[in-house]
Amino acid sequence: MPRYIPTTTELEPNHDILAEDANVAYLAPDGSVSHRESVDRYQHKVFKGQALVKKPNIGQTKYQPSDHPVYLGMRKRDTASFGVMDFKNLFGKRQVDGTTGGNSAGVNLVANIGDSSGCPSTRKVALVGVATDCTYTGDFNSTESVRENVIDQVNTASALYESTFNISLGLANLTVSDASCPGTPAQATEWNQDCSDSVDIQDRLNMFSVWRGLQQDNNALWTLLSTCNTGSAVGLAWLGQACVQDSITTNQSTTGNGASTGSGQETVTGANVVIRTQGANEWQVMAHEIGHTFGAVHDCTSQTCAQQNTVSAQQCCPLSANTCDAGEQYIMNPSTSQGITDFSPCSIGNICSAIGRGSVSTECLTNNQQVDTISGQQCGNGIVEPGEDCDCGGEEGCGDNECCDASSCTYKSGAVCDDSNEDCCRNCQLASNGTVCRESTGDCDPEEVCPGDSATCPEDSTSPNGESCGNGVYCANGQCTSRDEQCKSVMGSYTQGNDTYACDSQGCTISCASPEFGPGVCYGLQQNFLDGTECGGGGRCMNGQCKGSTVGGQVKSWIDDHKGIVIGVCCAVGGLILLSICGCCLRSCRRRRHMSKLPPPPPPGGWQGWNQGRRGPAMMQRGNQFVPYQPPPQHASHGWFGGGGGWNAPPVPPPAYAPRGGGGVRYA
Repeated sequence: MPRYIPTTTELEPNHDILAEDANVAYLAPDGSVSHRESVDRYQHKVFKGQALVKKPNIGQTKYQPSDHPVYLGMRKRDTASFGVMDFKNLFGKRQVDGTTGGNSAGVNLVANIGDSSGCPSTRKVALVGVATDCTYTGDFNSTESVRENVIDQVNTASALYESTFNISLGLANLTVSDASCPGTPAQATEWNQDCSDSVDIQDRLNMFSVWRGLQQDNNALWTLLSTCNTGSAVGLAWLGQACVQDSITTNQSTTGNGASTGSGQETVTGANVVIRTQGANEWQVMAHEIGHTFGAVHDCTSQTCAQQNTVSAQQCCPLSANTCDAGEQYIMNPSTSQGITDFSPCSIGNICSAIGRGSVSTECLTNNQQVDTISGQQCGNGIVEPGEDCDCGGEEGCGDNECCDASSCTYKSGAVCDDSNEDCCRNCQLASNGTVCRESTGDCDPEEVCPGDSATCPEDSTSPNGESCGNGVYCANGQCTSRDEQCKSVMGSYTQGNDTYACDSQGCTISCASPEFGPGVCYGLQQNFLDGTECGGGGRCMNGQCKGSTVGGQVKSWIDDHKGIVIGVCCAVGGLILLSICGCCLRSCRRRRHMSKLPPPPPPGGWQGWNQGRRGPAMMQRGNQFVPYQPPPQHASHGWFGGGGGWNAPPVPPPAYAPRGGGGVRYA
């Protein structure tokens, strides 16, 4: 074999690697920005493509360098989850922890292996921000070298994402810290500090996430580059947080081994950490962590395949429907392997499904049309700028493009649009009115059609969250679903009949139950319900948080979730009330038995002192005259008596007890 092997390269300029308004911010040791400068695209000759090597008797084959990143499994945190990539050494691998969480696909991964239908049909650009801490900057001899290296790493990772998902990575912001680490970290940039045993990679991610949440930009994510690894961990990322610019802080924290400390704070946003270390290829670590940011879980390994619950609960990506072990050969592999350069078919389905059903947001991805650049109008840079009809990237980038003239960036004769860059363009002509440019994904996501007078597809619109779309199902982020349906979807074949259902209606983290699990058993999957899903108190889930709930709604939700308890309590209270009523009735009857009998009715002539025919005042005889009777004073103890030589008259019978509820005769 000759010492030098002939190679052939197939390259083209990568015009997306630097955003049109890319800039570099340089931080002083106190955390303030010492100065900023714009990035001139044409000072950075960046290409993408492949190299072909010719070996004797085998023709030309695609050549890939051997890389040996060792990936660490997913660790579970108390309120969210993150992916960890590990480089320990080249001799063996660690035990894989397959726990995942956050915003993943939320679907049966096996059923979506290799399905890229949810990914963009035309090229999109995900803007990326990168920050280097003092340890990373100090690893280079100049800030210019730092900038060149960052661009190279992003460029290599971008080529993989563009060819796989039709999404390019564009470097929009680069923040370079001073090479001298501050003695005391500035409060504004706590992530910029020297390596320390008291600050692990999780602490750095939390600190960096706080800072990222304060940046006012439209980036899909931010990456912190450092040289401070924690043990063997060289990467950390929040799962499924693409296009999340705000940060969510909870009052919990974790230690380096994933255990809760019960104190401190944890902040989640679209951010990750990549550690530069000898033996680990930066771009692969970056591609792996960005994969987590777009919702990818780890590939299944022989260890995780032995844990059937992990596989059935969609916590790792199998190779195929019939083969669990992915063979340790893809980007999302959690352990060391040779020649890792591609995503597995399952990871492709994982990410595209997450994008397609809205589990992971892509609203911040940009189109490649009418972009203002800092360098002015430049034909051939792949950016359609003001004054250009099209720009397919120069002679090499345009290739056999039939619509765009590569040299002038104008439409070819008869062309009015460019199929490669516009959704409502067919054969270089505007698509007719009513042509479907974005298909419906279900009852809550109507299809979009071309207007007939524009090459741009109308904005994607979905039905309002909470709108009914069937029996017991409602619209949530463009999907017709429910909490129970999402459990059935994500649990897949975990149960024989897939009879899973949501444990409650309160939170926004998926937890499911099934008769097959046993009574009172709930499995928390550490994945979030879709944005827009109803949660406790009449609220709606937003990135794993329940927003807009009310006290009255929370009470109703609690009652709905605990109907068995409520019914039991109501029956018990109702029984007590019934017993009380019966007791009252019984006591009343007993009291009646002890009452005096009613007096006999008066004789036909009436009692003495009654007039015939007309009732008048009682009369008593005094001498030869009858005079009205005057009752004795109230303090008299008994009978009636006469005075002045009169005689005692027989007493008038006492009045009878009046019937309840009615009037009785009053006796004088």
